[in-house]
Amino acid sequence: MGTVSGKRLMIAGTGSGCGKTTATCGILYGLKKRGLSVEAWKSGPDYIDPMFHRRVLGTTSGNLDLYFSGVEGVRRLLALRANDADISIVEGAMGYYDGIGMTGEAGCQALAEATGLPVILVVSPQGMGQSVGALLQGFCQYVQPSRIAGILFNRVSASQYQRLRPLVERMGLRAVGYIPVQEAFVPKSRHLGLVTADEIPDFQEQMERFYRIVETTLDWQALLDLAETARPVSFADASPEGNKEGAGLRIGIARDEAFCFFYEDNLRWLQRRGCQLIPFSPLRDRKLPAELDGMILCGGYPELHARELSANREMLTEIKAALQRGMPCIAECGGYLYLQQDLTDDKGQVYPLAGVFPGHGYCKKALERFGYIAISLSGSRLFGEKEMSLRAHE
Repeated sequence: MGTVSGKRLMIAGTGSGCGKTTATCGILYGLKKRGLSVEAWKSGPDYIDPMFHRRVLGTTSGNLDLYFSGVEGVRRLLALRANDADISIVEGAMGYYDGIGMTGEAGCQALAEATGLPVILVVSPQGMGQSVGALLQGFCQYVQPSRIAGILFNRVSASQYQRLRPLVERMGLRAVGYIPVQEAFVPKSRHLGLVTADEIPDFQEQMERFYRIVETTLDWQALLDLAETARPVSFADASPEGNKEGAGLRIGIARDEAFCFFYEDNLRWLQRRGCQLIPFSPLRDRKLPAELDGMILCGGYPELHARELSANREMLTEIKAALQRGMPCIAECGGYLYLQQDLTDDKGQVYPLAGVFPGHGYCKKALERFGYIAISLSGSRLFGEKEMSLRAHE
């Protein structure tokens, strides 16, 4: 049996837009400034927030997803890095009790319970007075155990926090500080979430300015104290890591501004099995890396770079020829769009792309569907299997 141990916390929120990513980045930055070794994860299938964690810490982040990995799987993934860190931080997704459909399945509370995490709830109390107490009581009692141990207020003044703090403490919770209304670090949003961290040119300067604000408004000792209360959880040991069935395989992976959505643990899985991952840029490179055995075209925002991608005809031709020769390829999200006939941007301009598939990519005014899916396949030979089921997110 293996065990997840060490200091760790979840930073969750009452809903999307309450300031979870802002708070998490500030806490990660501050813990690192204090000389601690810090590891970070995101709850659920999110590519963008782990990119923020990576920019703050200078190390890879990851995802913990009960729908994809199950309880044993998320514990195993957490233990790989959390057990050797001084402290680990997991950022929640959406509202704390939001899971699949109108259930809590695979949501933040379920993840916190499965991994023994004490939870800091980020609350943005605009337009409320004593009603904040009703909101907090509801969140703490809606499901038992709630795992909520502390409250962090966002977008409040110092005087407002002093009035809110006794209310929190009367409920037996720890008030861990507040974030005032500020402009030092406010990530912007677009159609699939936040802009990526790499698109913010002065990211480190913004983080330093933001830290100078929260250095005195957050209770850092309270955060560390609550992290100490994390519950150890056990899991069955995985099979030995002696499986090197991918030894010697060279897999090209698209990595640049247009293709930057991927799950770090999937890449680690390939590397542990002996695969060599060779990065290349569909934006700038004219040729594929030499002697590839396979290719990964990951997700991203190709629609923001459609002109440059379309203009690089040499790379488009190389990729189409490689796939037509039978090179194994995984293309998801933006990578799959790249393989279509063309892509129309939000201004109506059409850009020819690889033409491996006969489809056309274009922008719509709103998300058509967003969430988990389960797929059953018959006779497809996908991944060499005639019959299989798999889980995904769209």
